[in-house]
Amino acid sequence: MRALWMVLIGAAAIGIGAAQQDAKAFLRQVQQKYRNAKSWEMKIDITIETSFGDNSQKIRSISTVAMQTPNLMAVKIEASPPAPAREVYSDGETVYEYIPSAKQYIKRPAPPNFDGANRYLLGNAGILIGLLNEDLEKFDANVKIQFHGTQTVSGKQTRVVEISEKRGDSTLNLKLYIGAQDKLVYRAEWNQTTRMQQGGQGNNQAPLRAATKAVADIRYLSFDKPIAATRFRFKPPAGAKEVQPVPQQGQGGLP
Repeated sequence: MRALWMVLIGAAAIGIGAAQQDAKAFLRQVQQKYRNAKSWEMKIDITIETSFGDNSQKIRSISTVAMQTPNLMAVKIEASPPAPAREVYSDGETVYEYIPSAKQYIKRPAPPNFDGANRYLLGNAGILIGLLNEDLEKFDANVKIQFHGTQTVSGKQTRVVEISEKRGDSTLNLKLYIGAQDKLVYRAEWNQTTRMQQGGQGNNQAPLRAATKAVADIRYLSFDKPIAATRFRFKPPAGAKEVQPVPQQGQGGLP
């Protein structure tokens, strides 16, 4: 009986390992599709809830993002109080950031691409692209990648890929809802919790819980199709004033 039990455990472990490899292989295909795409235009509706102890906050941001390689971009972000609506454009030579309510804009030389630190210019879309550019082979044994069933999102049949990690007092869970046929991400759900001891080691107070939950729904207006160059141009509206950027951690921004 013990020998049979050990065989069953071994078979289950092999099955789990194979399922992880299948999910990872599927995610690699998704990554490759985005890396090969020359252009895309998407609308992202993201809600973020944060809590720290008894304090909580909820914000919602809706943005429309168009991008064409290597460095053409147009972003419109709706107002999300206290942050105002803003627009960002790159025509390949110059980046313009414009706040309509203040009628102010700044400009700076365009970066050669939107990789690495330049991804912030893409707004919420930059978060998605950053996730899809992760090197899956660098994840350690604490990170699990597996399928989590299927679900219909915005009329699309999706496969749910779950990436989870537990490290110390922190847990992270990310679910990507990916089109089974077109391999596009239609929803992303992020949950992260951390327990922090109050007052240092040996303190008897209950630990504080910090949590972040984010849900992003993504609608594609086009994918890997040419976009007119006029889409990425910015002409300052009448009365708009150019202001100088205020450096913030190495990056400029409107006051």
